[in-house]
Amino acid sequence: MKRWFTIAFPALLARVTEGYGFAIALSLILHLTMFGVLLVNWSSDANPEIKPPMPISAALVSLPEPAAKPPNVRKPVQSQVEQKRKEEAKRRAEAKKIAEARRKKAEQQRKELERQKALAMKREEDRKREAERKEELRKKEEAARERQELNRRQREKEQKRKEQQVLEQAMAMEQQALAAAQQLEHDQLQQAQYAALIKSLTSQYWNRPPSARNNMVAEIRISLSPFGDVLDITMLQSSGNDEFDRSVIQAIRRASPFSELKGLERRIFDQYFRRITFRFRPEDLVK
Repeated sequence: MKRWFTIAFPALLARVTEGYGFAIALSLILHLTMFGVLLVNWSSDANPEIKPPMPISAALVSLPEPAAKPPNVRKPVQSQVEQKRKEEAKRRAEAKKIAEARRKKAEQQRKELERQKALAMKREEDRKREAERKEELRKKEEAARERQELNRRQREKEQKRKEQQVLEQAMAMEQQALAAAQQLEHDQLQQAQYAALIKSLTSQYWNRPPSARNNMVAEIRISLSPFGDVLDITMLQSSGNDEFDRSVIQAIRRASPFSELKGLERRIFDQYFRRITFRFRPEDLVK
C-alpha cells in the first residue's frame, strides 16, 4: 500500500496541479494524508485483544451543549477554487466577448472593405460606361459630320453634273439646231437641184402646142421610184388648155426614168421626191 502511495501520489499530484492549481493540490494532499493515517491505524487494529466486558454503572446526566463545529479546512480551499473557476470563467467570458467584438469588428471592416471595393468597382464601371458613351457619341457626331460632308460633296457634284448636263444639253441642242439647219439647208438645196433637174429634163422633151399661151399654169403631181421611174402622173390643176396639159404629161413620160435620183439620199428622196408637185408654165419650159 505504501508502495502504491509512493508511485501514484506524485502522478496524481502532477495531474491535479495542472488542472486546478495550488488550492486543489493542497486539498488533495490533505485528503491523501488522512487516508494514509486511517490505513495505518486500520492495519494496527486488525488483530485486537478480546477482553471480557467490565460492568459499568450508568447514571442519567445532562449532556453539555455541543461545541461549535470547527471550520472546515477544505471550505476555504473550495472557495478559492470556486473563485478561481469563476474568475477563469469570467476571463473566458470576457475573452469570448473581446473575441466576438473583434470578430464583429473584423466582419464590419470586411463588409466595409467589400462595400468600398464594390463602390470603387461601380465607380470604375460608371466611368467606363461614361467613357464608352462619350466615345460612342463622338463617333456618332463624327459619322454625322462625315455624312453631312459626303452629302454636301454629293450635292455639289450633283449640282455640277446637272449644270454640266444642262450645258451639254444646251450645246447639244445648239449643235442639233445647227446640224438641223445645215441639214435642212442641204436638203432644200438637194431638193431644189433635183427638182430643177427634173423640170429641165421635162422641158427638153416638151413640144409646145400651137394653142399654148404664156401665163398658162398646169399643176402636176408625179410619183417616182427610188430609181427615177415614173409610177404615176396626176393633174392637180389644169391650165385650161387640154393640148398644153397633154404636152406636159407626154414630156414627163419621154424624160423618164430620171436615173439621176439614184444618187440621192433615201431620206431626201422619201421626204421630197417620192411624190413631187410641179407647176408648169409655157414660158418656163422654153429655153
